[in-house]
Amino acid sequence: MKYDIKAHPTEYRGVMFRSRLEARWAAFFDLIEWRWEYEPIDLNGWTPDFRVEFDCCHSECGGGHTLLVEIKPYYFIEQFSGHPCTKYYFGGIGYGYERLIQEDSSAAFGNNPHVTYWEMVHGAGGGVESVEQRTQGIDIDALWNKAGEITQWHPK
Repeated sequence: MKYDIKAHPTEYRGVMFRSRLEARWAAFFDLIEWRWEYEPIDLNGWTPDFRVEFDCCHSECGGGHTLLVEIKPYYFIEQFSGHPCTKYYFGGIGYGYERLIQEDSSAAFGNNPHVTYWEMVHGAGGGVESVEQRTQGIDIDALWNKAGEITQWHPK
């Protein structure tokens, strides 16, 4: 999908992000204690914006999960339709059940923590997940606002 929003390169924690939205997500990941790496890998036709790791206390999950995340200034998950980030859910399981990526899933993250989507194995099951599900009991709106304050442009 084409959009006419100008990206503003923004520095956060010594990393120059291509957009303020990416920097805001990095600050948000720090606030919710998810570990992140910016532009970690080049896949065929797609360079994910982030690789994130978060803890999981489910006994069958090995301590945590990893995602390859695409960030776009979208207000609806449906706007990601056809994007390469939709090709690696459940690790991009192929016909022979081999994983196409090492991470648990690829993920689509939009303009805020309420616009997120991925599908992965979790415990003996799995399915659709989101930041809201993974951060229950945390005021993600307050932390998103704080991440915005941290990455806000300030004249020098």
